[in-house]
Amino acid sequence: MSIRLRPAAGLTRSFLQSGRAGVRRTSFSQCAIRYREEPAERAEKTTTTPESTQEPSPKDDGKPKKKSGRSVPAFAVTAIGLPIGWYLNDWYNSDGGARVSEPGEFVEYTLIGKENVSSTCAIFRLRPASNVVIDLDDPSTERAITSVEFKQPQLQIARSYTLLPQAPGQPMEELRFLIRKEQKGEVSNFLHRLPPGSNIEIRGLRTEYQMPADITTALFLVGGTGIAPALQAADHLRGEADMHILWASRRREDCVGGSNDSEPAKRVSSWWQSVASTDTKANAVDLPNAEKGALVSLLESLKSQAAATEEPSHRLVVDYFVDEEGSAVKPEDVKRLLTSLSRADSSAEGGRKLLLVSGPPGFITYWAGSKQWVNGREVPGPLRGVLSTLDLGGWEVVKL
Repeated sequence: MSIRLRPAAGLTRSFLQSGRAGVRRTSFSQCAIRYREEPAERAEKTTTTPESTQEPSPKDDGKPKKKSGRSVPAFAVTAIGLPIGWYLNDWYNSDGGARVSEPGEFVEYTLIGKENVSSTCAIFRLRPASNVVIDLDDPSTERAITSVEFKQPQLQIARSYTLLPQAPGQPMEELRFLIRKEQKGEVSNFLHRLPPGSNIEIRGLRTEYQMPADITTALFLVGGTGIAPALQAADHLRGEADMHILWASRRREDCVGGSNDSEPAKRVSSWWQSVASTDTKANAVDLPNAEKGALVSLLESLKSQAAATEEPSHRLVVDYFVDEEGSAVKPEDVKRLLTSLSRADSSAEGGRKLLLVSGPPGFITYWAGSKQWVNGREVPGPLRGVLSTLDLGGWEVVKL
């Protein structure tokens, strides 16, 4: 796949080609068997003569002769070939070969760092611990929102976390994940306790949603760490669609340095909140040198890349809503935005409009209805919640 600053685009190939000879799926057992059989076959061919061609020696008196001490017993060939086979296999894998993981196979990655986003949330950075890597070049995931399963070895349970897109300067083989420490989360608490240098077992990729090829407009309703799927989707749609993200957070620490790209609605809950309501330009002027958090910086990078494409009209707009600051996404805000985006999209013929909802279960349930379990699998379930009461006018709702 072409690399567009995303992890699911050519990363495995780059890792395998960087100091590696290529991908080899031959198992050790096959390697060892071939090593044992080939010398045995050569010995049989060189020491065995068909009976029809054997001629008695002039000095042959018919008495049995002693066998030459140069012959090698079969068990000796096996005993010698087995350790050498192991050695050759290890040498090949460590020095010049690598392979991608099989479907369902857990592989080890090393935790090389944790970048704190807030008091409860961090970006985990992983690199391969061996030459077995997750296949990021699977063509079926080229336009997919993908996740990776993390194993909690003590409890033998796993949880999926969405890959973050590539950040500027990020090594190609490095994977990054946004993980919040949940109060009763067995996997998240286990991961947050791990020190740098620890090995983690992961497997994937797992497709959460396949992005259609004919999207012209996308609106994201995001709560908390649900920004991760939105970031990956925005990376896929960069330069292809007009995108707008409404990101709701409980605390400003999750989105430090983020300022709205569009004019927010006036707040009416109290007089001091109304005074605080200003347009985007004023917000930007008030925070010219504000240090941007990691997630806000990644959003700013995606916005710049979208603006630099051949279709500058396909831009990325982000608005922030913070509970502790008295701002929240309201149904009337969504309704007004759906109308304005539909009007701007009226010139596009045959394009699809997606309304993607991503966040904690309570957030998704409030806006679009809860997901359901059918035959052991989680499915989106019917549209309910606030969005079911709105006139969507051709918008497709997707629960991430």
